[in-house]
Amino acid sequence: MVDMTEEPTERLIEQRIRNRIYEILEILADCDDGVDLVGIKGYFNLFEDFVHRPSIEAGTSALSKDERAIVLEIAEFLEAASETNPDFTKAEFVESGWPARIAPTARDARALFLRRGLFSEKIEEAEPGQPVAIAAGR
Repeated sequence: MVDMTEEPTERLIEQRIRNRIYEILEILADCDDGVDLVGIKGYFNLFEDFVHRPSIEAGTSALSKDERAIVLEIAEFLEAASETNPDFTKAEFVESGWPARIAPTARDARALFLRRGLFSEKIEEAEPGQPVAIAAGR
């Protein structure tokens, strides 16, 4: 039986963060529908919560070099959008065209992530689908 109080390893946390970023890319790729789904605050904050981590900024996360570059590019887009009008209402934001400008890059990022696939949420992997150590008893 697995001890549920066991803290996940740093690698496992990074794998999970990469998976969360992928889910957020799905929302950003959905253009105006993504804004409708999570609201204006969610649209900006969900991404922020995961992207500005020391491991991503330092390039030591589970993101590949290319994934990191495109994720940081999207972060810059979102920053520019929020600087345009920090108090956007949802309608103003959609009307501004920012979601339509961000969506193509988010779709490219999503495709890039899917080339590698998603990581396990439970076991450490060198690459998606490739466990770091073979589990005992296989």
